[in-house]
Amino acid sequence: MSKIETVSRPSKENHGDTILYEIDMLDHCFNRLGEHWPTKGRDYYLYVEGFLLHYRNLIVFFGNQRELKAKDAWAAWTSRKLSNGELASIQNVHLCKKYHNPISRYLNHCSAIRAERDGGWKHVEMYNEIKPLLENFRKFFPSSPRPAPTEQMLDGESASIRSTARLSPSILLESELIALGLRKPSK
Repeated sequence: MSKIETVSRPSKENHGDTILYEIDMLDHCFNRLGEHWPTKGRDYYLYVEGFLLHYRNLIVFFGNQRELKAKDAWAAWTSRKLSNGELASIQNVHLCKKYHNPISRYLNHCSAIRAERDGGWKHVEMYNEIKPLLENFRKFFPSSPRPAPTEQMLDGESASIRSTARLSPSILLESELIALGLRKPSK
């Protein structure tokens, strides 16, 4: 088989797809960290760092800190204007203030905090803090369920491709199933 020379994330049609990608990846890392890990090796640590990276990207968005801002979400990729209450439900400056600097310093691999902070991240607590924002964003900007990702297994100069059946629960959130008409709202 041929050697893979370049890699890339999936293409996105608009800024909303960028945020949905970040949510999907955060959910994927969170769910993988919740699995049983008899030994914590490189894959485990990759999911820890992936969780932190995508968490940081999302708190910056929901905290209105960079170019893409939750407060401008409706204008960027949809004609549907969100009400003030809807916009408020996808904004949280507190999470950005609380976690952005510690995560950024931790992900800077060659820093003193890297060794000091390895005591652990309360990822379940962190996820529960951001979860309402994720659910509201998906409710306001539902997407079609996307196919399971293709994993590429590389071994030296050869590469093989396999499809995985693992679906990210973020694709199957109740709010999204309701929006797609696949489930009735719970009472």
